[in-house]
Amino acid sequence: MRRMQFVNIFLLLLLCSLLPIMETGSFDRVLPSSEKRLIKQLIDNYEMAGKIGRPVKNTREKMVVGYGLSLFQLLDLDEKNQVLTTNVWAKYTWIDQLLRWDPSNYSNIREVRIPPDLIWTPDIVLYNYADERLQEKRDVMLNVDYLGRVFWSPPAIFKSNCRIDIRNFPFDYQYCFLKFASWTQNSDELDLQFLDNLTEVDVDQYTSSNEWSLVARPGYRFVMMSEDCGKTIPDLTFFLFLKRNPAFYAYLLVFPCVLLSLLTTVTFWLPPHVPAKMLLGMNIFVAFSVLLKLLANSTPSASITIPYLGYFYCVNLTLLSLSTFISTVVINVHSYGPKRGPVPPFMAKMVKMFATPLSITKPEEDEDTVSNLELEFSRRKTNETVAASQQERFVGDYGYSAGTNTLRQSAKSGIPNHFASEFYRNMLSDSFIGSRYPPWQWTPETLKMLTAHVNDRLKSSSEWSQRTTPEMLLDTPGVRRRGLKFGDCTNPNESFSANGIHGLHSSFKSLKTRQTTTQIHTSLNDLRQALKNLMVKVTKKDAMAKTAREWRMVVMTIDRIFFWFSLVTIIGSGCYLLFPRGPSQSIQEVLAMHRAQYERWNIEVAKQCLMPRQQI
Repeated sequence: MRRMQFVNIFLLLLLCSLLPIMETGSFDRVLPSSEKRLIKQLIDNYEMAGKIGRPVKNTREKMVVGYGLSLFQLLDLDEKNQVLTTNVWAKYTWIDQLLRWDPSNYSNIREVRIPPDLIWTPDIVLYNYADERLQEKRDVMLNVDYLGRVFWSPPAIFKSNCRIDIRNFPFDYQYCFLKFASWTQNSDELDLQFLDNLTEVDVDQYTSSNEWSLVARPGYRFVMMSEDCGKTIPDLTFFLFLKRNPAFYAYLLVFPCVLLSLLTTVTFWLPPHVPAKMLLGMNIFVAFSVLLKLLANSTPSASITIPYLGYFYCVNLTLLSLSTFISTVVINVHSYGPKRGPVPPFMAKMVKMFATPLSITKPEEDEDTVSNLELEFSRRKTNETVAASQQERFVGDYGYSAGTNTLRQSAKSGIPNHFASEFYRNMLSDSFIGSRYPPWQWTPETLKMLTAHVNDRLKSSSEWSQRTTPEMLLDTPGVRRRGLKFGDCTNPNESFSANGIHGLHSSFKSLKTRQTTTQIHTSLNDLRQALKNLMVKVTKKDAMAKTAREWRMVVMTIDRIFFWFSLVTIIGSGCYLLFPRGPSQSIQEVLAMHRAQYERWNIEVAKQCLMPRQQI
C-alpha cells in the first residue's frame, strides 16, 4: 500500500515538473502554425478555385492593376544596335479576392508573403523588348494583406529598342520609351492604371549615369483597339528623355577635328616648291579618315540619318582633296609656267582683280644683269685709275720719285720736258721694260738694249695687230700693256741711234700710233657684235625673269584665293554643324506624335472591323 502511494507521489511530481516544458513547447508551436495554417489555407483555396484565371468571384468584374516603374540605373544606350538597357523595379498592385482572411483567427496576422508561382499574377510585359533572354524579372515574394491587396516589386533589367537620332551627335538628345501592357487580356478583363496615380518614372533610388543626363521622365496611358473588334487594350508608356554628356566625344572627335581643319589652311601658305605642301595634305587626310572610322564605330551603321559631325568630316576631306589638286596645279604652274610663255590674259586679269583685296605682295625683282655689268665696269675702271696713279709716280713730274735724276739728266741734254714725260710714260707702261729696267737704273748701255727691243717691236707690230682679239681689247690693262704702247714708225726696219733719246722717243711714238690705228680698225666690229650679243642675252634674261614673276603672282593668287575659300568654308560649316543644338522635338511634340500613331492605328482597326458588316 505504501509502495503504491509512493509511486503516485512520484508520478505527480514528475507531471508537475514536465508541465512548464509542455506549456512552453505548446506556445512555440502556436505562432508558426498560425502563419503556416494561414498560408496553407490560402493556397488550398487557390487550388480549389484554380490558379489559372483571374481571381474574381464575378466574371464580369474588371481586374484593376496598378503599375509603376522605379528607375534604379541607366546601364547603357547602345547607339549602334539601338538598344536601351535599364535596371528598374517594376511595381504591381491588385486585389485578389481569394487571398482574404480574418486576422483574429490567425493570431492577428495581417500580412503574409507568398511565392509568385503559387497564385495568379498579371501578364504585364514589355512590348518593345529587345532582349534575347526569356526571363526579365527576378523571382521575389509577393506581399499579401488580409484585405487581399497584393503588392509585388520584382527587380528587372529591361532591354528595349530605342530609335536613335544621331544628327546632333555628340551634342544630341535622345528619347526612349518603355511600353507595358497585358499580353492577352483586354480592358474588359484587366484595367491597367498608374500606381498611386504617379504619371512618371520614380527616381528616388536613381544612380546618375556618366554619359547621359535624365531630362524628363513622363508617363502616359494610351488605349489601343484590339484586332478583336470592340475590344481595347490599355498600355502604360514611360518616356525617358536623355541628354548626352559630350565631354568625352568632344575631346576624342571634335577637338582634333577642329585642329586638323585649321591645319588644312596652312597648306596654302607653304611655298609651291616645298614637298611638304603635298605631304601635309595627305597626312591630314589620313588623320581625318581615322576620326571618321571612330565616328562610324560610335553610331548606328544602318541609321537613316548621318551626324552633322560626319558631314563636317566629309567637308574637310573634300577640301583636302581639292587642296591636293590645287597644290598639284600650283606646283606645275610654278615649275613649268615660265617655260610655256607669258601669262594668259584671263589669268593676268584675275591677278589684277584679286591682288589688292587679298593683300598679295608683288615678288621682289631679281638683280638686273645690266647692273651687274655696270658694277664690273666700274670695278675695272677703278683698277685702271689705281694703275695709272702708280705710273704717274715716275713720269708725272721731272723731280718726282726715283726717276728724278734721269729726268734731270734728260733735261740737261736739251730734251723737252713733254717729250721726256711722254717717253717715260710709254716706256713704263711696257711690262717687259717697266719691270726689268726701272728709269732710275737707265744708263747708256740700257738705252742700247732698249733700242734693240723697240726695233723688234716695230717689226712685229703689224703681225701683232692682226692677232688682237675683242677680249684683249676689252681687257683695258692688257691693251695698255700690249697695245697703244709705242709711237708711230713709218719704216718697220728702221732702227734708232743710241746717241740720243730723241730717236728712241720718236720710234715709240710711231709704234704707238700704228698699233692704235690698226687695232681699233680691226676690233671695232667685233666689239660691237659682242656688245650686241650681250645685250640680247641680258634682254632675254630680263624677259624670262619678268615672266617668272608674273607666273609667281598667279600661283600666289591661286593659293590665296583657295586659302580664304577654305577658311570661310571651314568656319561656316563648323558654326553650322558643330555648335550644340536643342532637342529636335519637345516633350509635348513627342507625346502628340505617339498619340497620333495610336489614333491612326485605331482608325485602321475600325475600318477593318466595319468591312465585314458592309459586305453583309
